[in-house]
Amino acid sequence: MTTTTATILATIPSASNPEVVYTIRRGHDGNVYCSCPAWRFQKLAPALRTCKHLRSLAASMKQHAAK
Repeated sequence: MTTTTATILATIPSASNPEVVYTIRRGHDGNVYCSCPAWRFQKLAPALRTCKHLRSLAASMKQHAAK
């Protein structure tokens, strides 16, 4: 049996509860997932979903790439 895990891209603490940490990961299907409720409860397909954590990560990566 082969076991593979998703790639964790970032962990982001909740702004409203410092004890909660959300995980952003790239799944085996190539989609990016966030563990936050805003992402999980969207009715869209995973490839079309977004949340403030994904937008923040994307902005951070864009800023880092520009340096």
